[in-house]
Amino acid sequence: MKNKSTLYLGGIFLVLVGVFLITSLHPKEVTRGATQLFPKEKPVFDKFEIRNPSAELVVLEKKGDSWQIIKPFQYKANQKAIDQLVDALSNIMIDGVISSDVSEQRRFGVDDSTGVNIKAYSGGKNVLDVILGNFTPEASHNYARMSNSKDITLWRGIFSRAAIRQSDDWRDRTIYSFNEDDITSIKAVEARQTRELAISDSIWVYKENGKAKPVNQSKVKGFIAFLASLNCDAFPAEADIPRAGSTKPDVRVSFKVRNGDTHVFDVWLPVKNEEKIYLLRKENGDMLFRFHESNGSQLALNYDKLKSEKK
Repeated sequence: MKNKSTLYLGGIFLVLVGVFLITSLHPKEVTRGATQLFPKEKPVFDKFEIRNPSAELVVLEKKGDSWQIIKPFQYKANQKAIDQLVDALSNIMIDGVISSDVSEQRRFGVDDSTGVNIKAYSGGKNVLDVILGNFTPEASHNYARMSNSKDITLWRGIFSRAAIRQSDDWRDRTIYSFNEDDITSIKAVEARQTRELAISDSIWVYKENGKAKPVNQSKVKGFIAFLASLNCDAFPAEADIPRAGSTKPDVRVSFKVRNGDTHVFDVWLPVKNEEKIYLLRKENGDMLFRFHESNGSQLALNYDKLKSEKK
């Protein structure tokens, strides 16, 4: 019993030592009550500049009713990512100052060389210029410092999740955006095989080289919904561009919509013994899109994913 008591007391001692070390390295944040980042009227943001020392400068700007990426390339911005950034920034609560010691800035990740500088504009005016640092050990706050201040503050929540992204993560991934009922027929031509789906009296009919095969209507509707609101999984890697430039596409897919328009895209199937990546490019388009196997395998009108379970 004595040995057990000794071990028990020893365990408690080790835990207390651990707590002491953690609190010594990361002192408890003592605050004087939360305040809003924007205590008065919340600004209507129209531009962001995000400078990450380990990545490219990202500039996002609202033009008309949509947001655009201005740097490091020009492309339509991901509206969902913009909404998350705006919502997070508009609702920031500051839980006080934890230090004004310049020597502490690097430790908390808010010095000019390691922190992420975020500038926000409204009506052409700079309304925020902040250095965003690490998040706290308990992952409940971000350390932050205004660029013109020595004060290191606590921003409630993990704002960095909404603000710090790779440049491609700011891109709009939308390829097509239709209502499901807009699509009336689909055709995929691959080598010597032609696969077709067409709606007739509210029933989808599938054919391979003109021969009808049974399909599960629910699965077909799921595929139509997938195609109608098609979003890529990622944007091209360096190796994708020469692959698409030097080889013919494996499948050409076309689909018609109710207004009579036909939309066409080409698909490159995965290369054997390599990562299972599908590539898509619109007809006459200059942009490649990447798909992983789960979504990419549907692009070429895959019968195995549509067939009826009935024998």
